[in-house]
Amino acid sequence: MKNMFTGTLLVCLFAAVSVIIPVSAEKKYNNQSELMDDTIDKMFECMQELDINPDVCGELVLKNKNHNDKRYDNCKCIGPCVGKKMGTMDSVTGKWNWAKLEELSTLLENETLKNEAKLLHKHCFDEVNTHCVAGYAIMKCIMEHSEMAKDMIKNYLATRDDAQNEDKTAT
Repeated sequence: MKNMFTGTLLVCLFAAVSVIIPVSAEKKYNNQSELMDDTIDKMFECMQELDINPDVCGELVLKNKNHNDKRYDNCKCIGPCVGKKMGTMDSVTGKWNWAKLEELSTLLENETLKNEAKLLHKHCFDEVNTHCVAGYAIMKCIMEHSEMAKDMIKNYLATRDDAQNEDKTAT
């Protein structure tokens, strides 16, 4: 159970950071809280639509896994799903709307999130990849450059190891 919760948190991190608190063309946000709430709502919608298993998606942080395995395909699509629902990824071309993402980062009040947005733009700017490939590329970039993501990955792996050790001692 602890492992599933941590896996869900990891999926949330990738979905939220990969769209850096996006906005819908129809919806106007007044503050960071409104942005976060809507992003999380859309992320859970996408998890359900894509039939996301957080434990499976959590395996994408492991280097010893074959990331080309089809079982990870939906995991690579969660960021783009949220982005398309909220207007920060073009539904037709599958390209990120970096100007909108940068504009929205000005609404962020939390310094950590502001720094994550700057880091994302600096290291992960991508106009080549599209749709789920773009989602996977940005997820890998985030895992490489984001201290917040690295900390969450460390916590996820520690929790995962603890859960596996508990399972072994229980049997």
